[in-house]
Amino acid sequence: MKTAIDISDGLISDLNHICQASHVGAHIEADRVPIEPAVKANFSAKSLELALAGGEDYELLFTASDEVIDRVKGATSCPITVIGEITADIKGGVILVDSQGSPLHLDKSGWEHFRAS
Repeated sequence: MKTAIDISDGLISDLNHICQASHVGAHIEADRVPIEPAVKANFSAKSLELALAGGEDYELLFTASDEVIDRVKGATSCPITVIGEITADIKGGVILVDSQGSPLHLDKSGWEHFRAS
C-alpha cells in the first residue's frame, strides 16, 4: 500500500483518514516520532501530543513498502523517519505505543473540521 497525506490537521488525525479509507490500521511507536528540540524544551510534558495532534505541520506522511522507503530516502535530501507500520489487524484505527509496547492515549488526535464547539 502506498499513500500520502499532509499532516496539517495533526499526524494521528490524518493517519486515521488513511486507515479508514484503506481499511487498515496503524501501529505507531511514540519514541520514533520526531519532535523539534525547541518544542521539547518549551513544552516537555505536552511535546508528544503537540507533535502528534497539534496540526499546522506542513509535512507529508506516507505509507510504503521498505523497498519504496529506501528508494525515497536515496532520492531526497529531506529526512525520512519511519515511525511505525500499517497493519491489517486493527482496521480503521491507530494504536500509539511507548518504548515498552504499552498503549498510549492522547486527549486530542488533531483538528476536526466538522466538530461542534
